[in-house]
Amino acid sequence: MAYKHIPFYNLDQPVGLGAPNQRTDVLLVQYFLRELFRHTDLSADKPPGDLAVDGHFGPVTATWISSYQKQLKAKGFSVVTDGRVDPARGELMFSKVAISHERYTIWHMNISFRKRFQEAHDHLETAPGVPPDLAAVLAGFERGNGG
Repeated sequence: MAYKHIPFYNLDQPVGLGAPNQRTDVLLVQYFLRELFRHTDLSADKPPGDLAVDGHFGPVTATWISSYQKQLKAKGFSVVTDGRVDPARGELMFSKVAISHERYTIWHMNISFRKRFQEAHDHLETAPGVPPDLAAVLAGFERGNGG
């Protein structure tokens, strides 16, 4: 049976307080958050501060992650609200945290971004506004050259 595998962008390491916060992982989280809160249906709930998509985890990124998780939870979505974005494990389209059975935040980010920006999501490596470092890593994976 023919099918198209929808791209899913994941992290190598967690992003958040006390996490490794690898540069490209932080870039991906920051990019998703910035773009999601720019969209008209989420812009009214934009957290305080200007989120720089710079790959450095700091207080503004922490606030935006927590705010995003709390907003999802308030809307009735299954999500861990610990202020961290962990890599999804298992079958990505159905990923849930093993202990809590809540959805991974990165899963919600992918689904929400794709819903609002499908063309950009399907080819994030060429999407407008994606930081060059992140685009290069994603393009490498697309070609099978990433590590």
